[in-house]
Amino acid sequence: MRRILPVASGKGGVGKTTFATNFALALSRLGPTVLVDLDTGTSSVRNTIEAEVTRDLYHFFRRGEPLERCLTPLPKRLDPQGVFRNFAFVAAPRHAMEEFTLLSDEHRVRLMRAINSLAADFVVLDLRAGLDVNVLDFLPHSNSGILVFTPHHQAATMAAADIVKALLFRKLRLVFAADGPLATAASRKQLEAVNALLDRVEDAYDDSIPNLDAFLMDLVEAFGEVPLVTALAENVASFGVYFVLNLFDGVRESFEGAVAPFVRTLQAYVSAQLSVHNLGWIVASPEVHKANCERRPIVLQQWREAKPKDPVSSELEELALQAGLTPRQSAAKSVKDYLVSIDRDQALLEQLEVLKAMHRHTATRQVRDNFAYIARRAIHTLDTLPPDRFGQRRLLTPLELFQVLLRGTQPVTRGDADGADAAPLP
Repeated sequence: MRRILPVASGKGGVGKTTFATNFALALSRLGPTVLVDLDTGTSSVRNTIEAEVTRDLYHFFRRGEPLERCLTPLPKRLDPQGVFRNFAFVAAPRHAMEEFTLLSDEHRVRLMRAINSLAADFVVLDLRAGLDVNVLDFLPHSNSGILVFTPHHQAATMAAADIVKALLFRKLRLVFAADGPLATAASRKQLEAVNALLDRVEDAYDDSIPNLDAFLMDLVEAFGEVPLVTALAENVASFGVYFVLNLFDGVRESFEGAVAPFVRTLQAYVSAQLSVHNLGWIVASPEVHKANCERRPIVLQQWREAKPKDPVSSELEELALQAGLTPRQSAAKSVKDYLVSIDRDQALLEQLEVLKAMHRHTATRQVRDNFAYIARRAIHTLDTLPPDRFGQRRLLTPLELFQVLLRGTQPVTRGDADGADAAPLP
């Protein structure tokens, strides 16, 4: 069944679209995969893949075309052997238009319905950089989606932490609303007190309650271990943060420049109880920039076989070998391409194999190995965790999210039929 994976970044310039594109291509080796460009102001994916786009989100919104008719497959020149034939993308409008740059509520809900109905095993959403309603509405309520940042852009790293904070507080506001899921378990006075304290935690200019951990301690002191307090602790502890580090330039530099500041910011201003997961990294390589300039994603780079030798030259070399004038060299070992074959059932074990290959390979091959590793790690996570923890089955409108939290269940469970995914949203 479909799994939706949003990709976000706090600021531009961190390689979010490059990651989303190559990640979607890697996933397509396991099944039909659609990449949807939701950065509707720049049409970034269109500029990353050299393919003729006949229909895009303009045609979906303005011309009433079904989203599945707006899919663009890879042209044969980019994938001559059809290795990535299960991949397709939905391009954003060619030029920025206010109607699409700032999607209305109606447009967002309509697009969510269409994405939920796509016939694909994986849907990767390339969200716009930053934080607004067009980003928040396409992110899950129980995890961060996949965040991308780099050691070289600290402002973007801090902004990625802001996305986590905004998502978590958005959920808590719904959970502790006066007519929310806890309305029957807590008094109105308790809920009012909780929301007043939430205002102080969320206010960056008020350091009286620095994070949700301090907030929780205040609640325990005020109310004891009541259902309201238990619900808060569970919502915070179960929230998953997933990130990919781009432009990796060494363990120490990357850890000190990006990972440590990111985690410290989350602990200081959100909670130390969050579950944080690194899905992998992409090494800094000029080959990535070159591939983007050529509009041929690096995952699609083909390895050219050695050109056949001239028959006369081959005969002379063989004579020299027979005469003992030159030593016979052993045949070069073939190098495994870890993106060509991904065994879903062996995803965990294959991660170790790819890790070893990363240390052997250089330049383009190493970057492709990075994506091979991330794909396997993501697949293992998808197969291990339920959809509400990573890779939701459908997008939820704010109204539907409220109803889900009110029921305390997901609208689609592991045993539901595919048809339930496509049911109209409220």
